Order: sequence, then C-alpha cells, then structure tokens
Amino acid sequence: MGNSIFYRLNVIKSLAVVCIALFLFSSGASAGIVESGELTKDSFWVLKNNAGDQVILDEEQIKLFNQKIREADLDVTDMKMLPSSIPVKEFLPWITNTWAMRGTVYRNGKELTETEKEAIQNNLNLTALPSENEEVKVQYGVTVRQALVRNLPLAEGLFDSSEDVFYDNVQDSALEAGEPVAVLHESLDKKYYYVRLYNLFGWIARADVAPCTREQWMKYADPQDFLVVTGRDYYTRVNGEDVFHLMGARLQLLQEKKNRWQVLLPYKDNKTGLLKEKQVWLARDENLHRGYLPYTSDQVLQQAFKFYGSVYGWGGSMRSVDCSSLVGSVYRTMGLNLPRNTSKLVKMPGNVTDLTDMNREERLQALEILRPGSPLSMKGHIMIYLGMEEGVPYIIHSSSSFYKDGRKIYVRRVLVSDLEMDRQNGKTFLDNLINGITYQ
Repeated sequence: MGNSIFYRLNVIKSLAVVCIALFLFSSGASAGIVESGELTKDSFWVLKNNAGDQVILDEEQIKLFNQKIREADLDVTDMKMLPSSIPVKEFLPWITNTWAMRGTVYRNGKELTETEKEAIQNNLNLTALPSENEEVKVQYGVTVRQALVRNLPLAEGLFDSSEDVFYDNVQDSALEAGEPVAVLHESLDKKYYYVRLYNLFGWIARADVAPCTREQWMKYADPQDFLVVTGRDYYTRVNGEDVFHLMGARLQLLQEKKNRWQVLLPYKDNKTGLLKEKQVWLARDENLHRGYLPYTSDQVLQQAFKFYGSVYGWGGSMRSVDCSSLVGSVYRTMGLNLPRNTSKLVKMPGNVTDLTDMNREERLQALEILRPGSPLSMKGHIMIYLGMEEGVPYIIHSSSSFYKDGRKIYVRRVLVSDLEMDRQNGKTFLDNLINGITYQ
C-alpha cells in the first residue's frame, strides 16, 4: 500500500491505544461493560455452557451449510467454482458505487474538492470496461500479504470530519495472505486491481496480489491440506518479509514431521511480478491447527475471547477486527464462510430466533434458551452471545461506541458487556435486537 498508508495505520493504532487507555481509567467507564473479573474469561462461560462440547455441524454438514449461504444471495461465492469470465453487470453496481466520497468528506484533514473527487472517479477507469451486456475474462491472483479491500482505488482515507482518523469511508475489509482473488479490472494509475473475493468485490493494491495461472490459483481456492490460524494472529517470514495472518487464515500444508510442519508460502517475484512459492518449515504451534477446528459452542467462545481487548479495527483495519469481522474470523476457523457485512449477516440461514416483535421480558426468555456462541444482531452491529449470569445476558463484541444520557461514548475495542448500553435512539441494545442465529 506504500509507506504513507502504513504510517497512517501506525498513527491510527497509536491514537486508538491512547483512546482506550483514557476510557479504561475514566470514571464513566462502566455502563454495562465488564472491565475485569471472571466474566471476562472464556473459561467462565465454557464452564456454564451445558453440552458446549457437542459438535453442532460436522465437516460434511458445514459444506452443505456453506452452500446454503451461497444460495441465500448474501454476496458469498465458492471461489473454486468461479467461471472463466464474469458479466460486467454482475459487478457494475459495486464498482460504480462511490458513496465513500459523496457529500462533504475530508482527506488528510482537508475537505476534498470537486476536482479531487473527479480525479478519483477517473482513476476507476470505467471507460476501459466492456459494455454492461459483455463479460470480462477472469485473471487469477493470490494475495501475498494481508490486503486492505477498498471501495475506491485510493490509499488515503476519506472521513466525515476533518478530525476523524478512525472511520475511513473507503475501507471495506481485509483479505488474508494466501487468498485467491479473481482480477476483473485495473485502475487508471495501475496501482489497484478490482477483484472478486469470496464475500466481496473491491479494490486491492496491485502490490499485494501476485498474478498466477489457474492451476496455481486452484491450490488456494480449493486447498487439500492446510493449517488454520487459530490464535488471534500469526506471522510467517517469506522473501525477506514478515507476513501477518489474522485468525482464520489458511496456510498450504505440504507435510508434517514430529514437531514441525512444512508449508508453502506465496510471494511476488521481484522481477516478473508473478506468483512464486517457498517451502518453509514451521514449529508446531498452539496458534495453528491442521484443518478446521470442530464446530462446537465452546469452540466459538474460546476463539472469540482470543480477541478480547483488541483494538476496534474499522473495516478490518489496524490488523484487527470490527464487529462483523470478529464473527467472521471466529467462525472461519471452523470452516464457515460468512458474509462480510452486518446487513447480510442478519439474514443468515440457521436456527433463527426472531426477536423483533417481542417485549423486553420475552426477549430475556428467548435468550435463556439461545445457544451460547450464537451471533446476535441489531441494525449495524453484530455480537456473540455468551450466556446468562444471574438472569442477565452477556455478549462479547468489537464495539465502536455506545450512548449514555444522550452522549456518544467511544470505546473502540473488543469487550464483554451486558445488553443495557444505549444506542442513539435511546433504547438499550436488548431492545434493539433483531435476531439471534445459531448456524446449523
């Protein structure tokens, strides 16, 4: 992404840490948030979780469930089944949706001018696309490091206020190293590819993608043997670079010997720009697991708590998670490929507990029997349900903010709380819940 974007991310990370420190030591830091004690430990919730070690879906059932997700029109696709060409009309609504720079927005603290907006618009290179009724040939690529997925081919952030550094409108998601992408288009300045990934369309820096043949690509689209990152994160080293992998990332496994794994790591050849691979031995590590973890309620809780205390990562930035990527990363360690956004996650298939027409007492009764580890949704936010303690429901979630006495309070971290915090509409989280879904 270039030195400027990494510098900006470091600044953001530093500011986030300062913000969290101020919050933790301020007098108004309660309001439903559990700051310490046994409720902030996964072991407490696992011990309370009856039958939490029972497998909810086995490997074959998870494959069928992933098929249900793809058939539910939730923007999730099976990468290995992608055709060799894609109709322009399939991604045209995505690539032309430049909402991130509509209205008044700020870049580097200064209002973005109409001339600057026009330059960004031109960089989309839309005139180079075939007509809407035609198709583009898929080019194949593999990410060689964690790649930021942008809704514009732009490294700098666009913000709603001149002071904001946390909520970049351009930032959509992050894709882990070693992921297959279908390259569909290129920006005018040739610095970005427009790609299809398994749960999104978006712009990725060309430097983060290594073009390859379809045969090479299929190893990543349909891996036969792999390690899953089950820790909060993990680092590998290839071609002189320390490569970051977030929970849920997969590493191609070649062989296992005693206390070591041999993996195949992708990188971009400095001369040709094409995909190259290096065989590397890794020590057996508790942060890696051969194949997916068993999908149990306890496993969901244990994985979620590995993010406890992490900085809130808007759109997957700052090498961390926002509310939906927390849920996505946790469940991906068990082989479930979920939609990226909360607007789609709320429509997931499974055992759905619809809370919309329930009063407060009915909602509490419904939560009494909801399986711990199930995601709870409200408009614009998703959480992981932990269970009840003394009649009070608790959640773990990557939280940006809540309201208290009509005032917005930023927290920006992964935390444990009850459901009594307020939203902007003056109602509690409990009263704003739409549904809870057990993926089964």
